[in-house]
Order: sequence, then C-alpha cells, then structure tokens
Amino acid sequence: MERPTTGRIVRYRGRQGLQAIRAAIVTADVDTLDPEGVQVGAVPPLESPLHAHLWVFTPGARGGFHEYNVPPGDLPGTWHWPA
Repeated sequence: MERPTTGRIVRYRGRQGLQAIRAAIVTADVDTLDPEGVQVGAVPPLESPLHAHLWVFTPGARGGFHEYNVPPGDLPGTWHWPA
C-alpha cells in the first residue's frame, strides 16, 4: 500500500452514527510529524508509516474535525485512497 503523505486527499470512514465516508486531507505523516510537538504532548504520535493525522471535511457550519493516528482500511475509523 502507498504511504499517506501530507497534503494528499484520502477518504475517511467515520467511527460513529452512519459511519459516513468523507473527504479528508493528510495533515501529518511519519516524515512531517513534528517530533517536538509529540514530545510535549501537543500532537499524538503515529503508530506506523501507514497511519496519518487527518482533517476530515464535513458539510455544514462546523466544516470539519481532526482525527489522529488513523490507520488504513475499510472499517470505521480508517482511511483509504479514493477510487
């Protein structure tokens, strides 16, 4: 599987409710994650090179939300490449 990289668009399957699939952008990958931010607890670490931090886009006034350390897959709470 191709590793996620910062700035790329992926699809994220929600963890709750309808588990809707939404567009998301990779905000950090293993190469761009700030180690000082992890060290001070400002941002969570990534468990593997295939995990990513995401900004998930939503319709409506809120606009979106962060998801951290998201693994690839097809289950709720995972990301995958657009078809």
